[in-house]
Amino acid sequence: MEAYRRALAEGTTCDKRVPVMLIGQDRSGKTSVKKSLRGEHFNPDEESTVGIDVDPSHFKVSTEIWKIGEKDQERNSEMAISYEYHAARATVDKLKEEQMAPNFEERVPETKQSRDVPMEDKFPASPTSSTDPVQASRYPVQDDSIPKDIETEIVKRLENGGGVEDEEDVHSVLWDFAGQSVYYTTHPLFLTPRGIYLLVTDLSKNPLDKATPVMKQGMYKKSLDSFGLKTNFEYLDFWMSSIASLASQEESDQENVDSEVLPEKLPAVFLVCTHADTPYESQSDPIALARELFGSLQTKPYKIHLHDVFVVDNTLSGHGPECPEVVRLRQQVLAVSKALPQMKEVIPIKWLRYEKELEVMKQSGKKWIDRDAARTIASEVCNIFDDQEIQTLLNFLHDKRILIHFSDTPELDKLVILDPQWLIDVLKMVITVRPYNPKEKKFGTFWDKLENDGLLEEELLQHVWADLFVDKETAASLVTIMEKFSLVCSWPSSDASCSKQYLVPSMLMSHPPEAIISLVASAHLPPLFLKFESGQVPPGLFPRLVLQFFQWDQDEQGKPQMFHNFARFYTSQKEDCSVILLCHSSSIEVVVHQGTSQNLADSLQSNLSCSADVSYDTCEVTCAHAVRRQLELMLESIRNDFCWLKHMKYEVSFICPVCCRGDSVNFCRVHASQGCKQEECLHFWSETQLCDVEKVICCTKSAAAKSNRVDIKPFAPWFIPPRNEVNAPKH
Repeated sequence: MEAYRRALAEGTTCDKRVPVMLIGQDRSGKTSVKKSLRGEHFNPDEESTVGIDVDPSHFKVSTEIWKIGEKDQERNSEMAISYEYHAARATVDKLKEEQMAPNFEERVPETKQSRDVPMEDKFPASPTSSTDPVQASRYPVQDDSIPKDIETEIVKRLENGGGVEDEEDVHSVLWDFAGQSVYYTTHPLFLTPRGIYLLVTDLSKNPLDKATPVMKQGMYKKSLDSFGLKTNFEYLDFWMSSIASLASQEESDQENVDSEVLPEKLPAVFLVCTHADTPYESQSDPIALARELFGSLQTKPYKIHLHDVFVVDNTLSGHGPECPEVVRLRQQVLAVSKALPQMKEVIPIKWLRYEKELEVMKQSGKKWIDRDAARTIASEVCNIFDDQEIQTLLNFLHDKRILIHFSDTPELDKLVILDPQWLIDVLKMVITVRPYNPKEKKFGTFWDKLENDGLLEEELLQHVWADLFVDKETAASLVTIMEKFSLVCSWPSSDASCSKQYLVPSMLMSHPPEAIISLVASAHLPPLFLKFESGQVPPGLFPRLVLQFFQWDQDEQGKPQMFHNFARFYTSQKEDCSVILLCHSSSIEVVVHQGTSQNLADSLQSNLSCSADVSYDTCEVTCAHAVRRQLELMLESIRNDFCWLKHMKYEVSFICPVCCRGDSVNFCRVHASQGCKQEECLHFWSETQLCDVEKVICCTKSAAAKSNRVDIKPFAPWFIPPRNEVNAPKH
């Protein structure tokens, strides 16, 4: 018994589990790739995944077909990663250390004999075997009891001389993320830097073509959101940037990796190109097309996450010889998994016991617990008393996405989600519109407001989450989680008598881009751009900025116009002045527009200078000064309020007027075209560069420019006067 007690108190192990996450555009073949890895029959009519589909059990990552769903395989995989398995292993190791069993052969027969005696006659009942999670949490560990599963595993190990063959196996759970854009806002909750990513793309689609519009569910009909669509390649860029942003939020252990197997930086991304049997250029070699696509991604900063490219034919799955690239994909996932630094991290065995207790609660129907209950289980059942260790344990389980727990703020810390799939389903209720139901007739106005204006009334939220609002604190914690990731933003109501309401960004429709381009082009002042060091607008930042603008000087505004990645605020109806915000993939564009300014262009030509002390009486220039100062305050406020944005770095920039007239590159070398509007091809000058009075600013990127001198005067209204400048433009 002493060895068992010490194993529980002091035993350690390496947790060899890694989530494998399939991501990519809608209808790209993610679910079919999952089936190919499992060796299941290909279904040409596979339905789109809704939200996120998480496999309920672990499987062994191997070069052979990944067995998922077969009872024996499930049992073997779950046993190999279980608390019982590791407790038995540690117990035998302690026996060896203490030389309590110098001759295993003599001890084994005695243990075998003892197995014939019922466990209840030999040992008191173990609290971990209780099916009542509440009852289990009331009792401390009984050190004089060995659960039957652990005793069986001890015997198995003793029979094998102290070891078994599968101690170096890697196990995983597959996560299948929906490709519809409406669900993109939920994904950051579940993506983890501790995972391996399979980025799936469809070779039957030209990367430069606009993506196929996705149907959006409304109350009475489904509609196509066909405006402002990304190209197929831009969706790849979106996903790669999202993965790269995970790494930027991590500590130093996620920095550069020294390994011949791993990519330069984690998490590792495998580019999986499907539909190899039907490439978009029918006569083309799919391998060549995939290599070209992989090469395009290699030109981006996130290339350090890319591991390799695979060309897959999913139609071969489930019958006859397998697709060789699927076999190679399994081999590479296994090799990368084994090389991950976390595979060598040592954890206490009692952490696995804690995980088992939470799993028992989940299986009994418990979807979440509060932080106090999580602490009680840790101390009373698992002998974990230190609050810091409990927090580290919850972080460990969160990183594995075994549970969901955010500890960034006291409000978020209150809730521990035991069932991630339940959280996914709960969030789907809020970010999508239900088809009309006569029983919900009195909520029709609220559903209409959500569908058309993107505004969610609290009364509708209480209706949708009726079961959750029994415990108001739990509902409040869920709202806080949604606000953390900007799934919703508290939105001030224009009527004080109305209930609270939230902006739901994912419900906003796109606006015809041609009209927006024309509107921006008609502004007299050049637009300001917030360029982010990460190369991507931080997830959730844009709706937060929209909210800040709405709250700023709200009394003088008319009703704002809000669409997907576009907002217009009427700052002065008398002067016909407005502020336009546009969210691009790597920048946020800010435009000040005055519709009725009289001869403003002539005024600017004659009056504007680099001097920040010159005053202008035009509403457009005055507004630009005010917006520029306010941007500093808004972004600083957002950074302070949301700790996951505290490392956000940005720079105020402007499009070069020499080589990018009309917001397009005069001649683009990359795409060998005139008038290229690709964001990554545009040339920007930072505010720091333009304000360097000791230098003459010249652009040498245009071979046909009549003058290379950059005229700074049009940008002057955006510059912060030195006496008011708090920080340098780069943060």
